[in-house]
Amino acid sequence: MANENDENLESFAITFRREIVFYLRQLINDGERISVIFDEGRETGLTVLLDVDEEENQVIFDWGGSELANRRLLEASRVFFVASPQGVRNQFITPKVWQTTYKKRPAFVTAIPDKYVRLQRREFFRLTLPMTQRRPCTFKAGESDKVWEMSVVDIGLGGVGMECQAATVPFQLGEIIKGAVIDLGKFGKLQLDLEIRFLGKTTRGTKELSRVGAHFVKLSNAQENELQRFVTFVQREERAKLG
Repeated sequence: MANENDENLESFAITFRREIVFYLRQLINDGERISVIFDEGRETGLTVLLDVDEEENQVIFDWGGSELANRRLLEASRVFFVASPQGVRNQFITPKVWQTTYKKRPAFVTAIPDKYVRLQRREFFRLTLPMTQRRPCTFKAGESDKVWEMSVVDIGLGGVGMECQAATVPFQLGEIIKGAVIDLGKFGKLQLDLEIRFLGKTTRGTKELSRVGAHFVKLSNAQENELQRFVTFVQREERAKLG
């Protein structure tokens, strides 16, 4: 069991209530599976969050399949929740849970936590960009002098996911694209090498798009800082839209 009392986690703890509610709702929207740990780590289970009621100070989560485990959870004096969406460890503790009814079905309810910890594994985290924040990535591929431009749909310190409207793209898995440029707007331009890790198709409406996933071969400290500033800016903008 993770040591939720580790003082080192305090630097990652979020205490602003609206931000905590934002991340709880994000887990709901993503349908993220959450580990529930109780009885000092002797009991564990999986659940999903169903609703967050800020006015009533309630987090509602799914009833378990084992009635014995459900009873033990109701008797627990402290419950530890942990999930890892996109490689970012999310965890929080609540002192007690109760039984309730949600949409005519049994469920658990607990208080919105006072603290919420997010531990970002930098090499795995990818931020999905809203349409208004998607940035262009340009590069040359193969022997051709043609400059390709793709739209960045997700990005993190480990790599990038991109789309374009071309039916095919001139890459192979494992290929290194030299000197690609990702334009981050006011945060600068990243010039770097990409290693192609994924090639596929996706659809948006009636359009079929080519999808490419790539790993950053190497980021300098300055490039990491630029990218972190861009990611933080986008996250803050999205939270601000939620009030």
